[in-house]
Amino acid sequence: MVCTFSSCAIPDDRLAVAEMNRVLRRGGRLLLADHGTGSAWPVRAIQRVLELVTVPLQGEHLLRRPLRHVPAEWLKVERRERFRLGLTDRPAARKPAPARDS
Repeated sequence: MVCTFSSCAIPDDRLAVAEMNRVLRRGGRLLLADHGTGSAWPVRAIQRVLELVTVPLQGEHLLRRPLRHVPAEWLKVERRERFRLGLTDRPAARKPAPARDS
């Protein structure tokens, strides 16, 4: 399953990740790409100011980190790439496969 640059506009990103987990088959991969909270304080300050406009007008949350909800859904993060200044995060997670009987 792939979800790109959309969790910032979903009203409840935690519920969105839970729904992704629900429909993901056992052993399946979840690939996310989203912008999020910057790693440098000046970037975060700019994002906070921009959210004063983007959230009321478009519901666009610039300071979200959907990756924090992935482990809460028992998905195992296999890879994570974070681009310069932390503005874009690309994690890959897998839903555990069912245990095989011996």
